[in-house]
Amino acid sequence: MKRALLIALAIVILTGIALASTAAKDPYNIQVKKLYSAPDENSNLVFDIPIEVKLLDVSADANWHKVKIAFSFGPLNYTYIGWTKIPVGDVVAERVEKAKLAKALETEQIKEE
Repeated sequence: MKRALLIALAIVILTGIALASTAAKDPYNIQVKKLYSAPDENSNLVFDIPIEVKLLDVSADANWHKVKIAFSFGPLNYTYIGWTKIPVGDVVAERVEKAKLAKALETEQIKEE
């Protein structure tokens, strides 16, 4: 009886550790399956991706993204996990800088009047 209780306790602890480690591995786990013609879900659907594409992680500067691509070809399954550079952080920083400059110019023009 004690032995069965110890085995059950060990299984519960190992399961908890396994679940905790997988949760930390994929913090975003965002599925990318549909491509739209505009940045709106009400726009036209251009393509429904027939493979699994997931965003798993984003670097601190938001320019590198960890992606999982998985697909099957008959009985063979292929899974690739790696980092790709999409300079979202640079684009956002540039837009913020342009907005600040435009606001500063607007404020300066108001002061001159």
